[in-house]
Amino acid sequence: MTGDRRRDDRALGDGDSEAFGLPSVESGGSERSGREGVLVDAPADSIREFMLEAVRRASILRALAGDTARVRDLTEEVDCSRSTVHRATTTLEEHDLIEQSDQGYDLTGLGKVVADETEAFAAKARAAVALEPFLNTVDSDGIPVEHFADARITRRKPRRPHASIHRITELIERSDTVRMLSTVISPIYVDVGYREMMDGTEIEAVFDREAIEIMLSEYAEKARETVSTGSFDLYVHEGLPFELFVFDDRMGMAAHDETGIAEVLVECEAPAAIEWGEDLYATHREEAQQL
Repeated sequence: MTGDRRRDDRALGDGDSEAFGLPSVESGGSERSGREGVLVDAPADSIREFMLEAVRRASILRALAGDTARVRDLTEEVDCSRSTVHRATTTLEEHDLIEQSDQGYDLTGLGKVVADETEAFAAKARAAVALEPFLNTVDSDGIPVEHFADARITRRKPRRPHASIHRITELIERSDTVRMLSTVISPIYVDVGYREMMDGTEIEAVFDREAIEIMLSEYAEKARETVSTGSFDLYVHEGLPFELFVFDDRMGMAAHDETGIAEVLVECEAPAAIEWGEDLYATHREEAQQL
């Protein structure tokens, strides 16, 4: 019996937030405020417990977001025992997140807002965890991680040290147009860019000044040739955040090590992510100087 209770509690998030899809959090044992309404002028511990309770009971809030439900309905929906659901609903009632009627339980007005925000937080946190190798390498301020819930991540690995670069070149080869921000000049990028532009691909690139200097000193002939075709528009900007690509059907972000090797590539086809990438590119291009 004790084992079943612990299993049910874990499913509802007692002691962790497994059902929420996030790393676990400890409740800390703070006492409830014990009053009607919630949190206006409440002690910090009460606010903290309220927030943790919303996370721990996210599966119940999610189940009630659709319609009124009785205990037996919730038991089936969240796959927990009746006693566990009773404990959860009692706690949520104490926090004024749900209310009981003859028909069953419903979210309160507050509960609806908290349920929505809890789900939004869950989605953003899951995306952030997935993007961790990229976010920990670049300045992540302003990146709307919630747009990247379905992103594909390609990482450099010991047995595949060029995996990210190879994926970037593959995407360039597949595209008719490419817009990019970059602080890196790689022989691999130069070769694939030259080949594709000579074959008709249009590339519009914003580089920082150091990258431009390397290009003009080491790859001057190829740069002049591609610019003369009309397929290569070149800009210089002093404050680029990271490497950004806008391809035909997706956008990508890459982070490099100090040698210029791509450590990680994030690519995403979500319309919101593409729109954000296009806006970020357009902002930097408008600020840049065309060469």
